[in-house]
Amino acid sequence: MKTFKLYTLHVLDGKEGSVQQHHIPLNDGLIINMENEEATWFIDAVVPKEHAPFFEKELEEQRHLLVSVVITSKNNHPAVMITTIETTTDLEKDMSIVLKGKIVLGRDDILEDIFEDLLEEEYEQKEEMLIEFRKRVEQLEAYSDRTIEEVYNAFKQNNKYQLL
Repeated sequence: MKTFKLYTLHVLDGKEGSVQQHHIPLNDGLIINMENEEATWFIDAVVPKEHAPFFEKELEEQRHLLVSVVITSKNNHPAVMITTIETTTDLEKDMSIVLKGKIVLGRDDILEDIFEDLLEEEYEQKEEMLIEFRKRVEQLEAYSDRTIEEVYNAFKQNNKYQLL
């Protein structure tokens, strides 16, 4: 088991034809990789109480949340996870939200998308392809948004998951 600092948390919402990322402010948080066969992760996010109604409603309706998290360093690339809310706990000034989930999209997945796109395009020289790869990696955010939307839509269409 490994524990990491949770730097950011966004809930992904597929309303209005595109996926919106709703920032959830954190007062504290950690994420635990259980390192088990199921590849389970737990997120403990301490958030302002004003967000309590949203999380309590999602817990009551037993919906899944697709979330984007940044761990360890604020400079790391986000990972997307499919989660369920395990518990909500009132704290003195805040609320603790415990999510259980699995990573469904990480940096390697996005790099793979970039590589697949490059393979579909025609390059006469390997060096030209390598230059384009480096340029697209620098613009990882654009690929992240597109790939997140694809992942969200795939989970939304899967009857196994109930998303926003």
